[in-house]
Amino acid sequence: MKKMVKKIVSAAMALTMLVGVHAVSAYAMEDGVYTVQTRVFYRNPDTGKIDDGGSGNEELGEGMCRSVVFEKALLEQKGGETTVTMKALLYSNMSNIRIAVQDAPKGSYTDAKYTVVKESSSTNSADIKFSVPAADSYIQMKMYVGPMGRDVCFYWNCDPSAAVAGTDSFKITEAPSASETTADRLKDIDNHWAESAIRFAVNNKLFSGTTDTTFSPDGTMTRGMFVTVLGRMSGEEISGTNHAFQDVKATQYYAPYVAWASKNGIVSGTSKTAFAPNASVTCEQAASILTKYAAYKGITLETKSISPSTTGVSSWAKDAVMQAGKAGIITKQNTNGYNYTSAATRADVASMLNNFYTYYGK
Repeated sequence: MKKMVKKIVSAAMALTMLVGVHAVSAYAMEDGVYTVQTRVFYRNPDTGKIDDGGSGNEELGEGMCRSVVFEKALLEQKGGETTVTMKALLYSNMSNIRIAVQDAPKGSYTDAKYTVVKESSSTNSADIKFSVPAADSYIQMKMYVGPMGRDVCFYWNCDPSAAVAGTDSFKITEAPSASETTADRLKDIDNHWAESAIRFAVNNKLFSGTTDTTFSPDGTMTRGMFVTVLGRMSGEEISGTNHAFQDVKATQYYAPYVAWASKNGIVSGTSKTAFAPNASVTCEQAASILTKYAAYKGITLETKSISPSTTGVSSWAKDAVMQAGKAGIITKQNTNGYNYTSAATRADVASMLNNFYTYYGK
């Protein structure tokens, strides 16, 4: 039996270069259809730079692109032409998808025409087919992601080194059951101290996971993210980007939420013209923002707990920390042992919001 995938011999590679073929792959494939693994890259694989226009948070970026590209793809070789069929996940959240393929190793990218050959509402996915110069060509993906409110950009390619004939393993083998919640698919929150709070936040669409199956509970929360989550909890229609902060671009997903919170006295900047949206929100900042949010909503914070320790609290935040602690919103656990100047984790923020909602609603 002939080998499905074989290395191109050195002489053949040299000849290919001499005759001027632009795309050189390390693999030659016989005509047929194969299932291959996909590899995703948040950084440009050639330059090492992040080309996405978001916060630059690499952990979140990696999670984002892994949650969009299914782990397997189809490669079809026919008459010297190679096509790829990828499965785009979370498809209902996307629009204006743009695909570009690299013409040659370390070369430029050319826009690719693609066809959506199948959509599935049960798995929220779409199979997208397009041509590539070589089996392992890098592919650039750009799309508008509705929940993020902006375009995203990342890279991926196929790994044909262990190609398997046929299409069966390209299928998504397990679709969520009708009774399964979004949080049920998160594999890294089981037995976490904030598990119930995380489930509340995710199932109420305040947070999303860093991938389809992970939440990264101990990852930090930026100021931009925190204000966005708070805006979602408010249940208000939030739009517009009119604010005084020069470091909050109108194209960023958090811009409308920063404008909303600033306009209503919920947040202030680190200066008159700076908000520092990509800086980690500290526990004392979160306490201050939540007490201001309560005032904006006309909510009277009641005594639900004992007075918290305020040792180490910045002078400007002492009143807010005392209010939020007595109100049951912040606790020793979700402030890292009353370490108020420490960065609040995603689990800490989920806990604070869950406490707020439990006692006071939105």
